[in-house]
Order: sequence, then C-alpha cells, then structure tokens
Amino acid sequence: MARAFSVLFLATACALAAWCAAPSSFVGPSATSSVQPRTVLRAAPKKKAKGPWVGPKKGSWVKILRPESYWFQTRGQVVNVNQKPEVKYPVTVKFDRVNYANVNTNGFALWEAESVRYLRLCD
Repeated sequence: MARAFSVLFLATACALAAWCAAPSSFVGPSATSSVQPRTVLRAAPKKKAKGPWVGPKKGSWVKILRPESYWFQTRGQVVNVNQKPEVKYPVTVKFDRVNYANVNTNGFALWEAESVRYLRLCD
C-alpha cells in the first residue's frame, strides 16, 4: 500500500514539474519571447454612395390610387419611404381617419401614391 502511494506521489510530482517547466505559449507570449506582437491598422471601409431618392418625400401629401383601398382617392401624409428595391409596398401613409379595423396607416406601392398639394380649408 505504501509502495503504491509513493509511486502515485512520484508520478504526480513529475507531471507537475514537467507542466511548470513547459513554455506557456498557449496562454500568450512569454516574457522571454523575442517575438513582438504586431498590430495591423486598417482604414475604415468607405461607405457606399447613396443613390437618388425614389418616391415621394417624407412629410409630403399623396393621393391614393389603389381602387380596392379604403382610402381610395383620399389624401394622406407620407410617414416613411423605404429605399430598398425588394420591398413591395415602400410608401407608408398616415391618414386623418381610421378604417374599419381602427387603423390609420397603410403601405402602398410607388405607383399607388400620387404627390399632391394639400390645402386644409377647415378642420
């Protein structure tokens, strides 16, 4: 029993000595290493140039040309125009009154929103 304990103790001591003597390169460069860390400075990527504005400007008034819409031939104010070409209804319009679902905004295609001048005569 004592012999097994001494063999286990000797093996553990050898493993500990080998671990302490080994270079710790996996942690980082050691103090005695002659290799200096290099930092590569790169310029920030240039931003892509914006293309021309498509559709009505934000805040402008438009007339709705979609026949099946609740707001057909009424005027509303443009809230947002998405500039991505893959969006089906990029023009978001806000109206003064609500529809049957109690909603006062809707998205329209570019051809469904015609820019108009809006004159408010009375409220």
